[in-house]
Amino acid sequence: MIEEKVLISSTTGSDLHGIHFLHDKEAKKSSILIICHGFTGDKYEHGHFPSLAKACNNEGIDGLIFDFTGSGENERVPVTLFKQIEDVESVYKWVQNQGYKNIAVLGLSFGGLTILGTNLPGIKTYIFWSPVLFLHTTNDQADWFRDLDKGPVEIPSSIDGKPIIIDMTYMTDFAKFLVKKHLKKFDYPVLIVVGKADETTPCDLTRKAFNFLPNKDENKFVSIENATHEIEEEYLKDFIKHTVDWLKLYLGVK
Repeated sequence: MIEEKVLISSTTGSDLHGIHFLHDKEAKKSSILIICHGFTGDKYEHGHFPSLAKACNNEGIDGLIFDFTGSGENERVPVTLFKQIEDVESVYKWVQNQGYKNIAVLGLSFGGLTILGTNLPGIKTYIFWSPVLFLHTTNDQADWFRDLDKGPVEIPSSIDGKPIIIDMTYMTDFAKFLVKKHLKKFDYPVLIVVGKADETTPCDLTRKAFNFLPNKDENKFVSIENATHEIEEEYLKDFIKHTVDWLKLYLGVK
């Protein structure tokens, strides 16, 4: 397994820091999973994403983790949903230019809402981990948004690093993004994995969103007993196993 640092240009104007996990330096670039972090997170997501990428490598699937515009190692500019959608589409084109034909994408939490809005022609499958689909705001989050009308607000990162920035565009993007409309026309193979004890993106709300997907009988909804939004280490293996098993079906990996 090889880890290569990469810098990917986004149509937002940002250069996105990423890490390319190659299962074999000499092998033909065939199958890959693009992995998208959550709000206030970064490409590592407390080590969860490198663990996922390495598990994919064990099955002959490459992986790519990256920081969204305004997050992680990237320059601090306001984080917005539509910028993140542009980022994923830019990363997807970069991956295609590397020669990959069998491509999947995974989004965690706010990264899940992000990938729902993307246009990725030829993508093989979408995977959602604890996605923010139907908005559920906690009291802590309400505090973040209280002063947005006065200008940009800094929010502590959930990882070590500088705070991220949001402004009113963060809220207006949510208002413009019609989740049910996107779900109803989302005609791709979908795997959703959630924790039954998740209070940030409640399992029942996520299942409700799942039921708006077309062809839902061909998709899969998995709920992990006792797992929370943080996906503690003891439950991470379950999230990863369901994900890798799904990828082996849809990326043609034997």
